[in-house]
Amino acid sequence: MTKPNPTNNRKRKFVDPEVQGALTRRLLLHWFAFAGVAALITLGMQWMSDPFVPFREVLVGAWWTYSPVFLVLGCMLPLFVVDSIKLSNRFAGPLVRFRKAISDLADGQTPESIEFRNSDFWREMAGDLNRVAARLEAVERDGVERKSATLVEA
Repeated sequence: MTKPNPTNNRKRKFVDPEVQGALTRRLLLHWFAFAGVAALITLGMQWMSDPFVPFREVLVGAWWTYSPVFLVLGCMLPLFVVDSIKLSNRFAGPLVRFRKAISDLADGQTPESIEFRNSDFWREMAGDLNRVAARLEAVERDGVERKSATLVEA
Protein backbone atom coordinates (compact mmCIF):
# COMPACT_ATOMS: atom_id res chain seq x y z
CA MET A 1 0.00 0.00 0.00
CA THR A 2 1.59 3.26 -1.12
CA LYS A 3 0.79 6.50 0.57
CA PRO A 4 0.13 9.53 -1.62
CA ASN A 5 2.63 12.36 -1.41
CA PRO A 6 0.86 15.17 0.50
CA THR A 7 2.59 17.82 -1.62
CA ASN A 8 1.22 16.46 -4.92
CA ASN A 9 -1.69 18.20 -6.57
CA ARG A 10 -4.80 16.29 -7.44
CA LYS A 11 -5.15 15.57 -11.12
CA ARG A 12 -8.71 16.88 -11.20
CA LYS A 13 -9.80 20.12 -9.55
CA PHE A 14 -13.53 19.43 -9.93
CA VAL A 15 -13.79 16.24 -7.83
CA ASP A 16 -17.28 16.52 -6.36
CA PRO A 17 -19.72 17.96 -8.91
CA GLU A 18 -22.58 18.14 -6.39
CA VAL A 19 -20.72 20.21 -3.79
CA GLN A 20 -18.37 22.15 -6.03
CA GLY A 21 -21.11 22.72 -8.60
CA ALA A 22 -23.41 24.16 -5.94
CA LEU A 23 -20.65 26.48 -4.74
CA THR A 24 -19.87 27.60 -8.29
CA ARG A 25 -23.54 28.24 -9.07
CA ARG A 26 -23.88 30.24 -5.84
CA LEU A 27 -20.78 32.27 -6.66
CA LEU A 28 -22.15 33.05 -10.13
CA LEU A 29 -25.53 34.01 -8.67
CA HIS A 30 -23.87 36.36 -6.18
CA TRP A 31 -21.62 37.86 -8.86
CA PHE A 32 -24.54 38.55 -11.22
CA ALA A 33 -26.62 39.94 -8.36
CA PHE A 34 -23.76 42.23 -7.36
CA ALA A 35 -23.19 43.34 -10.97
CA GLY A 36 -26.93 43.96 -11.45
CA VAL A 37 -27.27 45.99 -8.27
CA ALA A 38 -24.09 47.91 -9.13
CA ALA A 39 -25.50 48.67 -12.60
CA LEU A 40 -28.78 49.91 -11.12
CA ILE A 41 -26.95 52.09 -8.61
CA THR A 42 -24.73 53.58 -11.31
CA LEU A 43 -27.75 54.28 -13.50
CA GLY A 44 -29.52 55.86 -10.55
CA MET A 45 -26.49 58.00 -9.71
CA GLN A 46 -26.17 59.07 -13.34
CA TRP A 47 -29.87 59.91 -13.56
CA MET A 48 -29.85 61.78 -10.22
CA SER A 49 -26.99 63.97 -11.42
CA ASP A 50 -29.43 65.49 -13.96
CA PRO A 51 -32.96 64.05 -13.73
CA PHE A 52 -34.26 66.11 -16.66
CA VAL A 53 -32.01 64.45 -19.26
CA PRO A 54 -33.69 61.79 -21.45
CA PHE A 55 -33.14 58.26 -20.19
CA ARG A 56 -31.24 57.28 -23.36
CA GLU A 57 -28.65 59.93 -22.57
CA VAL A 58 -28.46 58.68 -18.99
CA LEU A 59 -27.70 55.19 -20.32
CA VAL A 60 -25.03 56.48 -22.71
CA GLY A 61 -23.44 58.62 -20.00
CA ALA A 62 -23.44 55.74 -17.52
CA TRP A 63 -21.94 53.44 -20.14
CA TRP A 64 -19.06 55.78 -20.91
CA THR A 65 -18.47 56.55 -17.25
CA TYR A 66 -18.74 53.09 -15.68
CA SER A 67 -18.06 50.58 -18.48
CA PRO A 68 -14.40 50.13 -17.47
CA VAL A 69 -15.53 48.99 -14.02
CA PHE A 70 -17.92 46.45 -15.54
CA LEU A 71 -15.23 45.32 -17.96
CA VAL A 72 -12.92 44.63 -15.02
CA LEU A 73 -15.73 42.81 -13.21
CA GLY A 74 -16.34 40.67 -16.29
CA CYS A 75 -12.65 39.86 -16.61
CA MET A 76 -12.45 38.92 -12.93
CA LEU A 77 -15.40 36.51 -13.02
CA PRO A 78 -13.45 33.56 -14.49
CA LEU A 79 -10.71 34.13 -11.91
CA PHE A 80 -13.30 34.08 -9.10
CA VAL A 81 -14.79 30.83 -10.41
CA VAL A 82 -11.44 29.08 -10.90
CA ASP A 83 -10.20 30.20 -7.49
CA SER A 84 -13.38 29.03 -5.76
CA ILE A 85 -13.06 25.63 -7.46
CA LYS A 86 -9.44 25.38 -6.32
CA LEU A 87 -10.40 26.34 -2.78
CA SER A 88 -13.35 23.96 -2.68
CA ASN A 89 -11.02 21.19 -3.90
CA ARG A 90 -9.20 21.52 -0.57
CA PHE A 91 -12.30 20.25 1.27
CA ALA A 92 -14.22 18.38 -1.46
CA GLY A 93 -11.22 16.18 -2.32
CA PRO A 94 -10.76 15.00 1.27
CA LEU A 95 -14.50 14.35 1.57
CA VAL A 96 -14.42 12.15 -1.53
CA ARG A 97 -11.57 10.17 0.04
CA PHE A 98 -13.44 9.95 3.38
CA ARG A 99 -16.57 8.62 1.66
CA LYS A 100 -14.55 5.93 -0.13
CA ALA A 101 -12.77 4.88 3.07
CA ILE A 102 -16.02 4.77 5.06
CA SER A 103 -17.69 2.80 2.28
CA ASP A 104 -14.78 0.32 2.35
CA LEU A 105 -15.12 0.00 6.13
CA ALA A 106 -18.88 -0.55 5.83
CA ASP A 107 -18.24 -3.29 3.25
CA GLY A 108 -15.83 -5.04 5.62
CA GLN A 109 -12.73 -4.05 3.66
CA THR A 110 -9.65 -2.35 5.01
CA PRO A 111 -9.36 1.07 3.36
CA GLU A 112 -6.06 2.45 2.16
CA SER A 113 -4.39 4.74 4.64
CA ILE A 114 -5.51 8.33 4.06
CA GLU A 115 -2.96 11.09 3.89
CA PHE A 116 -3.90 14.52 2.58
CA ARG A 117 -1.89 17.29 1.03
CA ASN A 118 -0.50 19.94 3.36
CA SER A 119 -3.00 22.49 2.02
CA ASP A 120 -6.08 20.27 2.48
CA PHE A 121 -8.63 20.77 5.20
CA TRP A 122 -9.45 18.06 7.77
CA ARG A 123 -5.99 16.53 7.92
CA GLU A 124 -6.52 15.62 11.59
CA MET A 125 -9.68 13.70 10.70
CA ALA A 126 -7.68 11.61 8.23
CA GLY A 127 -5.39 10.52 11.07
CA ASP A 128 -8.41 9.69 13.23
CA LEU A 129 -10.01 7.62 10.46
CA ASN A 130 -6.71 5.80 9.88
CA ARG A 131 -6.62 4.94 13.60
CA VAL A 132 -10.22 3.68 13.51
CA ALA A 133 -9.46 1.52 10.46
CA ALA A 134 -6.32 0.11 12.11
CA ARG A 135 -8.25 -0.64 15.30
CA LEU A 136 -11.04 -2.41 13.41
CA GLU A 137 -8.47 -4.42 11.49
CA ALA A 138 -6.76 -5.39 14.77
CA VAL A 139 -10.09 -6.41 16.33
CA GLU A 140 -10.98 -8.52 13.30
CA ARG A 141 -7.49 -10.09 13.21
CA ASP A 142 -7.76 -10.87 16.95
CA GLY A 143 -11.17 -12.43 16.41
CA VAL A 144 -9.87 -14.62 13.58
CA GLU A 145 -6.87 -15.67 15.67
CA ARG A 146 -9.12 -16.61 18.61
CA LYS A 147 -11.40 -18.57 16.31
CA SER A 148 -8.41 -20.39 14.81
CA ALA A 149 -7.03 -21.14 18.27
CA THR A 150 -10.41 -22.52 19.36
CA LEU A 151 -10.59 -24.78 16.30
CA VAL A 152 -7.04 -26.06 16.86
CA GLU A 153 -7.81 -26.88 20.50
CA ALA A 154 -10.95 -28.75 19.56
